[in-house]
Amino acid sequence: MSEEGPGVTFAIISNAPAASALLETVCEELKSKAGLSIRPLVLRSYDKLLDAMRSGEVHIAWAPPLIALDLERADVAKVRLCSRRAGKADYSSVLFTARSSAVQKLEDLKGARAAWVDKESSAGYLVPRLKLLAEGLDPDKIFAEQSIRRTHEAVVRVVMNGEADVGATFGSFEQGNDVPVSAGWLDAGYKNDEVRVLAVAGPIPSDVIAVSTKLGDEQADAITAAMKDLGESIKKLLNADGFDVPEKTHFDELRRLVENAKQPRES
Repeated sequence: MSEEGPGVTFAIISNAPAASALLETVCEELKSKAGLSIRPLVLRSYDKLLDAMRSGEVHIAWAPPLIALDLERADVAKVRLCSRRAGKADYSSVLFTARSSAVQKLEDLKGARAAWVDKESSAGYLVPRLKLLAEGLDPDKIFAEQSIRRTHEAVVRVVMNGEADVGATFGSFEQGNDVPVSAGWLDAGYKNDEVRVLAVAGPIPSDVIAVSTKLGDEQADAITAAMKDLGESIKKLLNADGFDVPEKTHFDELRRLVENAKQPRES
């Protein structure tokens, strides 16, 4: 396929120092394989990604599942690929604290300071809050303080340095093993034995590659095929083992979770 038309922008959310260079490498590989001029764009928050795709500034996005559902509902983008981590296309939300913390169980969270990723983050906000509610703990009542930190890495760092007592991040577990093979704290440079897991909730569909509906089918198909064929650069950038085309039912559980969260609760 020859390079045609205006350039395409591929955006990710990251505060990692190496993200820009890695994304630039990925875009060069995509350009070679898909025959499209692809511009890298690193954004700092989920709301900026959503706005950029709605405005047409961004055409390809590495997006968390809730953002992907919002994009699909708005007919702004379609989910083309789901990532695999530790051989799985889903993951869990983990409520955690530092091993040195006095907080050892969920009941100890009364009066604690909580750190969340973003209100649109499945693992970093929505799912762990629903887990607390299921345990009879209303996060808006039990916590003395709640803060939004925008990234998983930032949540991990404020928990580990004592600025927050508990945080929420992602974790991926192999079947029958309660020690994660992938987690927000591992990405931030901490070890499993430095962290105490208070609760695990899920499963949650893994992050996705969403492609703008403003692109033609030929361009979208070329991008999807090229993404699946990329090597270590994109896997390192997006912390993925590989990418799969999702089944139609892949997001059903999350859709139900979102709808249930919108239902009014009895007092």
